[in-house]
Amino acid sequence: MIKRFIVDKDIILKDYLKEQKIFGNLQKDIKQLNGQYLVNDQTVENWYQLKKGDLLEIVFPASTQGDNIKSVHHEFEILYEDAYLLIINKTYNLASIPTRSHFENSLANYVMSYYKIKGIVANIHFINRLDYATSGIIALAKNPYILTLMKEEALIKKYLIEVEGILEEKEGIIEGGIEKDPDSIIKRRLRKDFVNSKTSYQVLSESSNKTLVLATLHTGKTHQLRLHFASINHPIIGDELYGTRTPDQIMHLHSCYLEFIHPVTKECLKITSKPSWYQN
Repeated sequence: MIKRFIVDKDIILKDYLKEQKIFGNLQKDIKQLNGQYLVNDQTVENWYQLKKGDLLEIVFPASTQGDNIKSVHHEFEILYEDAYLLIINKTYNLASIPTRSHFENSLANYVMSYYKIKGIVANIHFINRLDYATSGIIALAKNPYILTLMKEEALIKKYLIEVEGILEEKEGIIEGGIEKDPDSIIKRRLRKDFVNSKTSYQVLSESSNKTLVLATLHTGKTHQLRLHFASINHPIIGDELYGTRTPDQIMHLHSCYLEFIHPVTKECLKITSKPSWYQN
């Protein structure tokens, strides 16, 4: 990737890089992995004195950090793609990254294959992740610089959820302190004596002793939505950790909406997705 800037003041290049959120590790990669700094078509070092009006071009090197992720061809649904971002509709019961039990069957494996087939020089940089059982919108940056910029952006994330029972409150806020459960290597628990998690929700529909809910994440703790709704005695349908497993083994939790400002184009992107289990 090549990023271009029109310099707006006299400044040393390495200081200008910091202002553009190109920090130590990225600078090191540019230096060691055949990247370049070009000022008015001339190659320079990071101690170069920039002047107002200079054209600075940064040639980011191809990342080599994805070599340990095996390329495995598998189809997936692309919701949005450009030179900087790839946004996917992840299916349920699919790991985001390789694990011991899903070493060759993760979304990262499939994306690596897609990049190679398309001739895209990029690595796996997840902007957000979803649990194995959770379906929906998941976003990747195509290089570490874009990932750094995206960490500065406010992401609006909403989920469609189907829970057990009928909620008395048709809208509300669930808060609490989420921490690891000392009796489990997977589960979390919710405490009421401190707060580090917040979810707001509104009921969309009710039928057959179940409720369809639109939930908005205000924090991003592990198992937050699953634990929050279980804590009010309305576990998510199909959640075998905090509720009851269903015969189809589908957890009714889907990332349905993602909104953010594009870090390069500054366009407001609004990505939507509908789960396979949603009928109406």
